[in-house]
Amino acid sequence: MKLVTRTSLYYLVSGIPVMIVSGFICYSIATEEIRENSDLLLGHVRYQVEGLVKRKDTASLNALIRSGEAHVRRIPKVDEPTVAFSDTLIADPADPGEDELNVNRMITANVNIQNKGYRIKVWRTTMQSGQLVLGISAAVLTVLLFLCGIYFILNYYTSQWLWRPFYRALDNLRGFRASEGETPAFLDSKITEFKELNASLAQMMQTMVADYGRQKKFSESVSHEIQTPLAVIQSKIDILIQSPDLTDQMAPLVASIADACSKLIRMSRSLILLARIENKQFPATDPVSFLRKVRSALALFDDHLKEKNLSLCIEEKADFTLKANADLCLVLVNNLVQNAIRYNYPGGSIDVTVEENLFRIANTGPSVALQKEGLFKRFNKNEEVKDSIGLGLSIAAEIANASGLVLRYDFEDGLHVFRLTRAE
Repeated sequence: MKLVTRTSLYYLVSGIPVMIVSGFICYSIATEEIRENSDLLLGHVRYQVEGLVKRKDTASLNALIRSGEAHVRRIPKVDEPTVAFSDTLIADPADPGEDELNVNRMITANVNIQNKGYRIKVWRTTMQSGQLVLGISAAVLTVLLFLCGIYFILNYYTSQWLWRPFYRALDNLRGFRASEGETPAFLDSKITEFKELNASLAQMMQTMVADYGRQKKFSESVSHEIQTPLAVIQSKIDILIQSPDLTDQMAPLVASIADACSKLIRMSRSLILLARIENKQFPATDPVSFLRKVRSALALFDDHLKEKNLSLCIEEKADFTLKANADLCLVLVNNLVQNAIRYNYPGGSIDVTVEENLFRIANTGPSVALQKEGLFKRFNKNEEVKDSIGLGLSIAAEIANASGLVLRYDFEDGLHVFRLTRAE
């Protein structure tokens, strides 16, 4: 739900009790006004009746009495004239067969006219409280519906015009990529909050672009400056190993140095690759066929399969294709195949399945499941495998995430299973 819609909803919900209270107030005011007007009108009619009695206009007086709105009778002379108003129930004279009684406002005056006492009663039907409540409720409901219409109209035009800078900022955030090296333009706004939001976002994006540039430059420098001396060290070690002056005592030390140098080279390459993946330096613009990548990987590691006497079962149901970076996807498949070979035992098996939306590789190995927690973290390695640097699955997970895929691990029927599926 949009903020402006929720705000309008709050206004409407809070407006309902206000309208109800307003209805009670209107009811009280209307009742009092009706009562005052009725009393004023009854007072005028009473004076008219007194005038008719004084003038002895019997015809007009009888006509008024027959109308069912007045009554005059003689009483003993009163010492002090009295006037009283009251509410009473009187049957409708226009419909004598109806048993329903109507609410009437009545004035009762005990007065002396020409030294004779008279009791004059004048009454008139007033609006029933049920009718008044119904009328006020209808008026309140009409106003409420009118306000609802106004709120919805304001909501629509407000979201289209007033909130445009906010929605543009959201679009800029969704489409922002630090790797592009540019910050998007924000709409100018006279609203202080939107001004501050746009300024903060623009500053944040500029900082991200600058940080990305520095990190990219650093990874490129590391790639060049570290790889070169490592390659020199490796070549010198190779020369030393082939030297005829190498003694039996020095051979194990040189082999240990060569192994450590090899691990260092692979580790630096892997870390640089991870940094480049995280910085999104690999454009996902290639149509990738996982079937072809699997075949390439199996051909690459054919000697390793034969060396460990591993049986291979390939099930090609359909091709798994997607738009991603072809080089990264090849690294992903290579790492999973290499992992299945490295952590397998001699004479074991590897099962590979490729479907339309699934790549599955299962291998024999340790009889217990791997710990899923931290499995795809960096430097999480099996101590039993000496040449492992603990970055293969981490790289595979990063590539899968960058390619819109999900990498999962399960232990099923004694097999270690890795699955690649499309991210939902």
